[in-house]
Amino acid sequence: MTGDSGMDTPSAAGPGPRPAESLAGAEVVLLRSPDRAGPMAGELRSRGASVRLMPLIDFQRPSDTGPVSEGLRGLGQGEFDWIILTSATTVQALRAAAEAAGSSLAMLCRDTRVAAVGLGTARALKSEGIVPDLLPSGDQSARGLAALWPAPGPGRNRIFLPQADIANPFLRRSLAAAGWDVVAVPAYETVDYPAPEEQRIMPRTGPPGAEVLSPADYRAWTAARGGAEAARNHAVVVTSPSTARRFVRDAGPDGTALLVAIGDPTAAELAHLGHPAAATAEHPTPAGIADAVEAARAAQNFQHPDPEGREQP
Repeated sequence: MTGDSGMDTPSAAGPGPRPAESLAGAEVVLLRSPDRAGPMAGELRSRGASVRLMPLIDFQRPSDTGPVSEGLRGLGQGEFDWIILTSATTVQALRAAAEAAGSSLAMLCRDTRVAAVGLGTARALKSEGIVPDLLPSGDQSARGLAALWPAPGPGRNRIFLPQADIANPFLRRSLAAAGWDVVAVPAYETVDYPAPEEQRIMPRTGPPGAEVLSPADYRAWTAARGGAEAARNHAVVVTSPSTARRFVRDAGPDGTALLVAIGDPTAAELAHLGHPAAATAEHPTPAGIADAVEAARAAQNFQHPDPEGREQP
């Protein structure tokens, strides 16, 4: 999931071997910043796709750091039974906040059970020396985590839930309704790309061998293309609901690209905006996302929305 972590679109098959060059001829635009796109871009290129990047969102420290600082203080003092991490960005934000307080995230979590929403978050935690106690094996989303969450027991039943400032309240509400005391705080803010360098959570790095487009560049690029074959070979990977909103607002999609959503919430947001996804990644991993691009290209009967609301064959 992305930081602001539901529509039935074709789903990609589960992870498995794929023939080399299975995406030969595909031109894929990833709505991610260069420093976050490396593994995804690498997987797509390994299957023969050409990759461009169009970053639309960025992440910065919260305007008010008090709530997350207080939450980390309580975490270090063992005041919570669980901490839930819903994205790799959250892990990065907490690491920076912990270091600013003269500690480390691993030290602060030493007496608290840790849950991660998916494999990407688990990998980020591993880089901090933390192994999650709970990790969904199937649906790697807030919904999947809520479905396997244990019932409250005797004691405090307190959960620390640091998230994006625009996080979907589903997880907080679900766990609270189940009887848990959920302390949710904004760990970072989602802003238009690029965030001010002094506020950005992670240092900006160079692109992983891919052309970087602005929304204006993208509009000019798509305007120069046309025809059914070009549309079938042009895919845009939309990474989150907030990215979907910015893509429609800034890039003005004209219906000639196959949109691939990472997760059901993103697919739902695209449908709400009038630009339904041709496929949804079943697994939020580089392989799962590449599988979804393949599924989108295979959906020969997918109907592109017309900019004026008509359907196109």
